[in-house]
Amino acid sequence: MDVRCHQSAMSPLILQGEPYVEIAEQPKQRGMRFRYKCEGRSAGSIPGEHSTDNSRTYPSIQIMNYVGRGRVLITLVTKSEPFKPHPHDLVGKDCREGFYEADFGPDRRVLCFQNLGIQCVRRREVKEAILFRIQRCLNPFNVPQEQLLQIEDYDLNVVRLCFQVFLPDEHGTFTRALPPVISNPIYDNRAPNTAELKICRINKNTGSVKGGDEIFLLCDKVQKDDIEVRFFTHNWEAKGSFSQADVHRQVAIVFRTPAYCQTNISEPMTVKMQLRRPSDQEVSEPMEFRYLPDERVNCFHEKRKRTAEVFQKLMQDWVPGANRSDRLPVVPVVSRQFATARIKTEPLSSFPCPQQAPPDLSQHHPNSTVSQNHHIFFPPAPQQTAVGPPTTVASSWHRVAPAVNTYGPGPQTMDVRPSYNMNGHGTYGN
Repeated sequence: MDVRCHQSAMSPLILQGEPYVEIAEQPKQRGMRFRYKCEGRSAGSIPGEHSTDNSRTYPSIQIMNYVGRGRVLITLVTKSEPFKPHPHDLVGKDCREGFYEADFGPDRRVLCFQNLGIQCVRRREVKEAILFRIQRCLNPFNVPQEQLLQIEDYDLNVVRLCFQVFLPDEHGTFTRALPPVISNPIYDNRAPNTAELKICRINKNTGSVKGGDEIFLLCDKVQKDDIEVRFFTHNWEAKGSFSQADVHRQVAIVFRTPAYCQTNISEPMTVKMQLRRPSDQEVSEPMEFRYLPDERVNCFHEKRKRTAEVFQKLMQDWVPGANRSDRLPVVPVVSRQFATARIKTEPLSSFPCPQQAPPDLSQHHPNSTVSQNHHIFFPPAPQQTAVGPPTTVASSWHRVAPAVNTYGPGPQTMDVRPSYNMNGHGTYGN
């Protein structure tokens, strides 16, 4: 017998009321694999629901309102009511013919079972296993035989533990049966539709706040038509976008992230991401995912913020009646000491006279005294010869010479304009 017991903190006195069985620790529902007999290896031990890698726990029960000897019987039953005996077998120490049976003494208040494993049968072996249980009267809930033989109703991927305790009668025989109790369902970790959901690895855990980032997720076996990727916070939830074709061999999912509920965030937002199975609402352990703000939106807001600040400063600087000493200069003022210095004057004789005399204004203004006093105001410069009336090419354009028209009767006049030969000298002619 491998039943480990612990002393209860309660008094060893018999309590008032009818004895009953209470499950002290439930078995862990997921993470255990059912083994076939042909695998030739141990089926392992069913862990407790509080079991961790550093601290192992196991399913346990407690007999309430009773101190004394007794016998415990553990069998496997189906998940759904009516709870029928299951075709799978319990294996391990103190197990025989598919069930566990052991006696306990009066000093044992909590019974812990650490060597219970599950050995599964094939579909074609289900009927034989059920007939064997009928012969051994392993039917704790007295389900009719015709229901027990409905083989197609058995789910081979999930079982429950059924605990039965028998107390001794006045003759010392264990005939006084307490009401049976059943545990939480235990799922086969090998079956995709009941296996424990687990995210093994992702290629990145950050993405744009607008969504649409492609994520590669590695996981344990999942059903392509019964899985979803859930993003959530305490007040928001969204699902990743993918199709059944994006689920690769039940162990990888390629999906696109959903958009966050607020796309105008200025700082990264951390949310939770997990796998969820819609059929039974089973979820995996969540992991963190960070939404990053949109850089374009941030640049736009920063630019608007800077523009508003500059405009506000300008408005404050040019408020009428404000103290000018409190105003900030819009354009930096640089003091120049030479701006107030006296400008140096130069004598008139240092500027040479023009090489060409000014035009004779007396032709246009006969009465003007400027031409008469020209020599007074503009004396000739030293070593400068007098220049006569100017002769320019433009003045020659208006000279008209008589010509004989050989093409028609009567004398004609011709406008003679200058032309230029190859040497650059002007000539006249037509």
